[in-house]
Amino acid sequence: MLNHYREPYIIREVAPFHVDGLAIPYPEFVPRLYNFCKELGFRKGYIMPSRAFCSDENQGLPIILLTKHFGTFPFNHGRVGGLLSINRNGPHSHHGDDLVIVQASHVGYDPDTGEYGGYRRPQVKGDNRCVSCGKLTHVFTPYLEQYHFARERIFLRRDEDGHHLITAKNTFIDFGSHPVDQGLVLKLSNIVEQDEQRIIRPFSQASTTQTYEVSPAFKKRLDDQGYEWKSNEGKNIGELLTADLFYFKEKFHETDDSLALERSLIEFMPDIVSAKYPPLRAAQANVQLEFSRVVQSIRRGEEYRGRSLLYITGLNIDISEYEGFPTTNYFVPWAAHVQLKDGTPEEYTHPIEQEKLFAKLMSQSMENPDQTDLKENIKRMLKAPHFDIRVR
Repeated sequence: MLNHYREPYIIREVAPFHVDGLAIPYPEFVPRLYNFCKELGFRKGYIMPSRAFCSDENQGLPIILLTKHFGTFPFNHGRVGGLLSINRNGPHSHHGDDLVIVQASHVGYDPDTGEYGGYRRPQVKGDNRCVSCGKLTHVFTPYLEQYHFARERIFLRRDEDGHHLITAKNTFIDFGSHPVDQGLVLKLSNIVEQDEQRIIRPFSQASTTQTYEVSPAFKKRLDDQGYEWKSNEGKNIGELLTADLFYFKEKFHETDDSLALERSLIEFMPDIVSAKYPPLRAAQANVQLEFSRVVQSIRRGEEYRGRSLLYITGLNIDISEYEGFPTTNYFVPWAAHVQLKDGTPEEYTHPIEQEKLFAKLMSQSMENPDQTDLKENIKRMLKAPHFDIRVR
């Protein structure tokens, strides 16, 4: 008789992405990045930078600074939301001897309130405050609306006999006889007990809801948080509906380039919508997922084989005009991949993780003697001869 082996259910989680104390102003980050490249053996005049940013105008300063410090306008690897087009790896690799890629999703930040997600656009009259990355926000908003809808329609209560209960609409429950086709689904196995046949049975039923007795483990979890159980109708679950208690079954909303963004983020959407700042969490998740995907494409592909490459990814933080100062950006490094054509040192065999990457960048000088004087170059262009351009 054959042995039937079944893998346990394996959960994938994103790693902790720290921001506090790790944000570097772009005017400081880019020269440090350039000097890191020089430390790796990259040569002045032969470095071809590339950026994979969102197309928003508030990503302009990083591009200008990359041009200034690397001496050439960066190649464009970017797609919506800060995704990277790996099918452009080949063209990028042919545009320079030493290659650099900077990839980042972005999020707005308000220094006065400490809140993430908003940005003021001076080119718009009146109330010009809006979301900083419209594409990311557009992708997660339908899920965020479902999450807030569910928070108000799932109830916790204690009955007269001392049972601790959870009541949910039928549409949130993935019944064996009638599975949810689309929408938010409760992970009841993390909330209530299964019987000896591994079946979850309701405590009671109503016209549009099911009620279950919560497990001792879930009750202890809430008790440890100081939760006070209410009698009668109870109280909606609210912010206690955490990411581990639900998931989404969805037919994707997007139809254009942002479909790739939605497909990438869907697995982590519960974590995003239940976060204090969903725009920040979405950007952080996207950065991590993109780094893993792109490093795999670099290692398996031929485009960068035998070339020197630094691929660095992180979070761009956008700050609107503030107290008379112009708009600016900060970079929060996440991870980096290094490969050198003459042999990669052992210290770079694996990706440089966040804390070590931050320390490596901060150890570099902010002075860049090789930087380009953009104003002087523009003056020289204006003095250049006018060529007789025609079809002969």
